[in-house]
Amino acid sequence: MSQSMSHAHLARRLCPLATSKVAALAALFAFAVAGLALTPTEARANGEKIAVVDLQKILFSTKEGQAAKKSFEGLQNKKKKELKRRDDALKEREKSLLEERVAIERELADAAKKGAQSIPEDLKTKAQGFQQKVLNFQKEVMEFQETQKKALEDLAKKESELLKPIEDKIRSHIAGIAKERGYSVVLSRVAVVYAVDAVDITDEVSGRIGK
Repeated sequence: MSQSMSHAHLARRLCPLATSKVAALAALFAFAVAGLALTPTEARANGEKIAVVDLQKILFSTKEGQAAKKSFEGLQNKKKKELKRRDDALKEREKSLLEERVAIERELADAAKKGAQSIPEDLKTKAQGFQQKVLNFQKEVMEFQETQKKALEDLAKKESELLKPIEDKIRSHIAGIAKERGYSVVLSRVAVVYAVDAVDITDEVSGRIGK
């Protein structure tokens, strides 16, 4: 019974670890916008024209960005519901196993009180069956962890697929405006604390994408 009890304890500890990644699904649509900014390999001398752009604002203000977000959130919610169903089922299994363990331990204690010199065969069979159930449960928890990991990877891949066309379009318009206005540097607003005389071209980029 000590071995079966140790497996039950391990499986019990694994359950919250398996479910902790679900919360991470909510953060997958955080855009990595800093990489879109156009920056030169070397800063030019005095007199260069600098612009800044709020890339995240553009992504959320355009129809394409809103559609991508809605599509992604739909997939995300579907995955979360599927994972929650499995997680709830595992929690019920865990509860059942704990109750079964308590019952078996009680029977063993009763047998000892009655002066049994050895564990009755039927109780021994029950204990062995319980041990196998715990091993199976532990395996299912590990498989669930792998399923969650794959779900996160699949969502990250889908996120990239949804955003790439929009990112390419934004990059193209930023480059076009920079060329037209003579900006030597265009920085992502999230990476800039302060820039003297920097021109914000966010609305202009959004307007061109919306046309």
